[in-house]
Amino acid sequence: MKNVKVITIGREYSSGGADIGHMVAEHFGIPCYNKTIIDKTAEELKFDKELVERYDERPHSIWRGVSGYQYGYSWYAGDPSLMQPINESIAEAQFAAIRRFAEEGPCVLIGRCADYVLRDRDDVLNVFVRADLEQRIERCMRRHDLSAAEAKKLIKQTDKVRSAYYESHTDQKWGDPGYFDMLLDSGRLGVDTTAQVIIAAVEKMQEFPRTEFK
Repeated sequence: MKNVKVITIGREYSSGGADIGHMVAEHFGIPCYNKTIIDKTAEELKFDKELVERYDERPHSIWRGVSGYQYGYSWYAGDPSLMQPINESIAEAQFAAIRRFAEEGPCVLIGRCADYVLRDRDDVLNVFVRADLEQRIERCMRRHDLSAAEAKKLIKQTDKVRSAYYESHTDQKWGDPGYFDMLLDSGRLGVDTTAQVIIAAVEKMQEFPRTEFK
């Protein structure tokens, strides 16, 4: 990869966005960071991985608790005046990890406001993957062995949380095509074809200066 170094993929829940990201990364022989971002965050903050997963892609909110463990790393650094909710500490650490991964070399980054975090770079292709609700329900039912009602509830809840998380950290509308280079419907195209469209776009963009595609 020459002109496009990083591909970010935002995704509706159960649209296949993560699978698509892994397929694109495999094609180019580059890392795909999804759950790895959780691992890196847990390592950085010295938190249990399960704790980071619990607050992963969770929006701004006021977390109250009697234990200091409910709060972020600033408290542990010895400065109570900088105390902040744990989900904020985790988000900041994830954004730092995203920047480090992008600096280390070509990669695919899944979710977690990566498009916004890397907005000042001109070597990033930002993609958002969506699909009709019924198609996502079918996919969710197969993957998680849920009923249609259970799958629909999970999708609605997860989309709501991801949307609130994205918008609270970016002041942008989640999934708004104005903030992405490509918005693809994996329900209509299929997961494999969606991945191939992204791959073809990246390969084509290596042939011309990035500025021609702005």
